[in-house]
Amino acid sequence: MYLNTGKTIRLGRVLNPADQRAAVVAFDHGVHLGVIPGVTEPGKMLETLAAAGADAFLVGPGIARAYAHVFSGRGAPGLIMRADWTNRWRSLDMLGSEEGRGRMILTAQDAARLGADAVLTYMFIGYQNPDAEARQVEDVARLAAECEQLGIGCIIEPMARGERADHDIYRAEFIAMGARMACELGADVLKTDYSGSADTFRQVIDASFRPVLIAGGPKTSTVREALNMVRGAIDAGANGMFIGRNVFQAPDPARMMGVLRRIIHENLTVDGALAELEG
Repeated sequence: MYLNTGKTIRLGRVLNPADQRAAVVAFDHGVHLGVIPGVTEPGKMLETLAAAGADAFLVGPGIARAYAHVFSGRGAPGLIMRADWTNRWRSLDMLGSEEGRGRMILTAQDAARLGADAVLTYMFIGYQNPDAEARQVEDVARLAAECEQLGIGCIIEPMARGERADHDIYRAEFIAMGARMACELGADVLKTDYSGSADTFRQVIDASFRPVLIAGGPKTSTVREALNMVRGAIDAGANGMFIGRNVFQAPDPARMMGVLRRIIHENLTVDGALAELEG
């Protein structure tokens, strides 16, 4: 799929070469939010989810440095590095801002020194200030070019956010537009919102010419809702997931990781997954 040998090797540690699918755990929340439930003992949680079958983890540079042993050795999970920071996700009472702004926190070269297989960055579309949106796209394109030069995977996370988009962030047309832009800017893999159903998400898949993994978003109210989200994305043609809180905040993170992995790689049904979780 990738002409760049370095990318072929590195992305093969993220996307399973046998099916081009991946069950990735997003574990970068501390970069943007500080301490939240499930991340208070990072090393223990990473080890638990790696043993349960996580194909790769998305982490910040500090986690990569402190827990390098999790990503070392034969059969270890892939390492994806969060390349940017944003104050978008913090609530106002925790010093957040209405629309938020972000900045790059490491380069592709920094990620290479840390042993990363890929880097990941947000690409928000929908800011009230069009120049802010354009500047972020410029940063994303520059990172994609660095990744191409160094042979590191580039994962772009396009999201409809900001004052012009917040009324309808899961609209399939918005997600598809961002996905296609990200492909055109040089993404090797996409992390996108899920539009809510397999039928609508096919529009996103059709707009993309790179593998698509869905973001988990906020923790769902029920386990079935989280399972339906992943199952629906796979049915629509997605390649897997980047899910965090619905895994590491689950009552039994290891078992939740295991059934999500089986949905992605073994086409386990939602009812089958629930039976395993309840058994």
